Amino acid sequence: MGNFLMEQLPFFVRIILACLCGGIIGLERQLRTKVAGTRTHIMIALASALMMIISKYGFMDVIGIDGASWDVSRVAAGIITGIGILGGGLIFIGKQGYVSGITTAAGAWVTVGVGMAVGAGMYPISIGTTLLVVLIQTVCHKDLWVVKQATRARVVFLVSNEKDAFGKISSELNGYNISISQFKWERKGKNVFQVRCQVLIPARYSKEEIVNLFAGLDEVESFEIIQ
Repeated sequence: MGNFLMEQLPFFVRIILACLCGGIIGLERQLRTKVAGTRTHIMIALASALMMIISKYGFMDVIGIDGASWDVSRVAAGIITGIGILGGGLIFIGKQGYVSGITTAAGAWVTVGVGMAVGAGMYPISIGTTLLVVLIQTVCHKDLWVVKQATRARVVFLVSNEKDAFGKISSELNGYNISISQFKWERKGKNVFQVRCQVLIPARYSKEEIVNLFAGLDEVESFEIIQ
């Protein structure tokens, strides 16, 4: 039993290393406020490593039995291809273009890999991977800076017809590193305009800080957090 566990140990090392590499790639995407961030890349890297290990070592006990030889790894390849259908159904795109469900789809992909490992008789690696996935999902749901995403909000300003009225608001938002992704102007009176904006707020601000920030701007008519 001890020798068997020692044989499985290098597989765990490969999976953990894959998680580290995926996390580094995901962190770069996270800092650039992309939809697929740290957690998603970790899960994808984990699943890829697990399925590759299964493809290489999961069928060694059946190849060559009674002089027969066949490519049993084709079954694994078919399962990996088919999971794309399920993953696509878990991803949703909202009206504002906000994408959700990517991590869930990646988790489903990992689950397929775990099931394949169990079917191949690789019990320690399948159990260990399950515990690792649960640990990643649990820890990464905490309020950690490496996985926290920027907040998207919809803000409505009332500005005067002065030349630099909106420029002053933009400068004030830039002071908080808040960027305006899109906006719409609408005249509400002779000298008053309503400006509807989509803004991207850095992840370091809490919900309470965001509320206090926009509540302190006299020009704000309303705002709504959409993420």
